[in-house]
Amino acid sequence: MTILRPILVALLCLFSCASFAQQNVALCPERPRLILIILVDNLNNQQLEIVRSRVGSKGFNRLCGYGTQLTDAYYDAGGNFVGKNLATLFTGAPASTHGIVARRWIDSFTGKKVDAVYGTLPDNERIDTLARPANGSLLCSTIGNEIRKIYNDRAKIFSVGFDPQMLVWSSATLGGEPIVWLDPRSGQMRTANVTDEKTIGWVSDFNSKNIADIYRQKTWAPSKDITTYHQYRFFPETQTNAKFYYPLTESSPLRYSAVCGSPYGNSLIRDVAAAAIAFEEMGRDDIPDLLTIQFTAQPSKGNKMQPLDPETEDLLMGLNENIASLLQMIDSTIGMDNTLVLLTAAQGAYDVAATSSAHWSERGFVSMRRATALLNLYLMALHGQEAWVKNYAPGSVYLDRELAEKKKVNFDTLLSQSTDFLVQVKGIGNAIAARHLNKITSHSPVVDAMRRNYHPKRSGDILVYLEPGWAEEYEDGTRLTQLWNGEFVPLVFYGWKVPRATIYARHNMADVAPTICSFMRIGQPNGCSGQPIPIVDYKASDNIKTSR
Repeated sequence: MTILRPILVALLCLFSCASFAQQNVALCPERPRLILIILVDNLNNQQLEIVRSRVGSKGFNRLCGYGTQLTDAYYDAGGNFVGKNLATLFTGAPASTHGIVARRWIDSFTGKKVDAVYGTLPDNERIDTLARPANGSLLCSTIGNEIRKIYNDRAKIFSVGFDPQMLVWSSATLGGEPIVWLDPRSGQMRTANVTDEKTIGWVSDFNSKNIADIYRQKTWAPSKDITTYHQYRFFPETQTNAKFYYPLTESSPLRYSAVCGSPYGNSLIRDVAAAAIAFEEMGRDDIPDLLTIQFTAQPSKGNKMQPLDPETEDLLMGLNENIASLLQMIDSTIGMDNTLVLLTAAQGAYDVAATSSAHWSERGFVSMRRATALLNLYLMALHGQEAWVKNYAPGSVYLDRELAEKKKVNFDTLLSQSTDFLVQVKGIGNAIAARHLNKITSHSPVVDAMRRNYHPKRSGDILVYLEPGWAEEYEDGTRLTQLWNGEFVPLVFYGWKVPRATIYARHNMADVAPTICSFMRIGQPNGCSGQPIPIVDYKASDNIKTSR
């Protein structure tokens, strides 16, 4: 009996815990009442893991430690336009379906340049400063569209952040959903697609407090002992200053840009998000609402270096506190059992030009502007003094088809000569004629990623990808690199019926939208090809929530 007593006590405790967990599951609604997407600009997996060891249990560690964390979530490689990735996130479709292949492309019908955010460009290619960003170039529906189909205007879909050009992708196509962002020129919260008097009222009231002006008078300094920061501990040779000290007052037209890229900027966005939850009464009924919040891990001061410079680390430690307080607010108002939280990032590529650490430097870099200029010289030597190369977008080279017809140059010959030339450029892994892409029998991850990024009406005539470890240099001097076939980003689900787990299998970010839609029990976006991630097993015996 003495031996059996501990076993009986353990079994009683187990049954008691299981009963309590099942009661918690019973309290969860059939679908989450609020979907909260926390989108952190320029955050990668390595940075998240480093910062987690520096912070408490109520922010990042609450989400990652008690939710379901996917360690190998990725966007398809091919271009570094953040809108391409975000379109995939909210549609569940690759660029070959949703059509956002780059920031700008040439329309195959009109021959005009099209901006993904602002539409067809005028001949001078200048964008009207008063133009409103939109996602009208999307070719398929978003999560927001599918919510509207079922719940019409009863559902609330809202986005807040720093950059409207990032937030538009969370909006439904055609109609457009409310967007609120911090204007770096005025320090005020600007809006798009806002017509409701209640929303106009609370945004106006928020602006009247001039919070950005208060933050603009502050100085950004380390929140902890600078010698404990990752860069100082492991890469001391890259550090020249004992600490950083940045006044946030700017005299440029973008007077509040320094605030935007500081811990104070994330705090301001947190406050706006909290106001939206409160005044829009999000998550208060059985109709699911969607709130997207864009925070930043891109510091406005210092030089962003890999793996984690002091400014970025300090920025993320401050963001951890902002997330913690936001979760606490949801606990006390909506309840985490009614809320599905998603933590992720918009891109995983990093700028190797900004780091002096040899361990993070690239094997080399390729300027595709220079490469295509050389290609044009080569084609001129073969076929005459003309502009044979019409345009270049990351990953795509556009040749002038009309010119080839006019000069009676066989276009297949032009393609072959161009690809043969480009593969000779140091750092270019391969160049493939787009019209031959579907004839390639190879199913390597890179070729498959190229197929998912190719749209016949928008992509170029030649698709290019770089060798592993090489970076592409852009006109602003940045050199962005990525892994061979994908951009890996953090992805964490938390709340509602989400169990405590880690998923190590690879998942394309196109799987996120159908996962959210399946949780809400609504239809998937009409171009969706992703598969729901098996996070929640609906068997009651397995779907036990971990106490928070």
